[in-house]
Amino acid sequence: MQLAWLLALAPVFATTVSAATLEKVLDGDTVIIREGTQHYHLRLLDIDAPELHQSYGKQSQRSLRTFCQKARIVVEADGTDRYGRTLGNLYCDGQNSSTHQITQGMAWFNSKFSQNNALADLQVQVQQSRIGLWQQENPVQPWVWRKLYGAHYRRQE
Repeated sequence: MQLAWLLALAPVFATTVSAATLEKVLDGDTVIIREGTQHYHLRLLDIDAPELHQSYGKQSQRSLRTFCQKARIVVEADGTDRYGRTLGNLYCDGQNSSTHQITQGMAWFNSKFSQNNALADLQVQVQQSRIGLWQQENPVQPWVWRKLYGAHYRRQE
């Protein structure tokens, strides 16, 4: 009975859009999506990628762009964040882009906002293999970097 109730509510919480076009990759975890005449920012669930001016920031952006370039795009929206961005999963030719970014060592698993244990475990494997940003001796998490340099970074834009 409980499962049937949860399944009935599922459409309220997540919306899948398959007629989406990837307009632009802003960084390693945010893109601009077009659906018909509408455009919106999509912030990927489960991950936090380096900022563009941070070490591995541009590589992370390039990784996501290359992964989704010329791919069939599907968005699974799941609410909005405090900045008005749509939150959700981005699938490029059927593959989850957050999983891709973790696999390539181009993003951190965001344990503050995600309970996806499979991605947490994947990150541990990628760290141990020293892939991507994990090649650095002490990579700085994006949320720490933003606290240290965020105000200066925003003034430069």
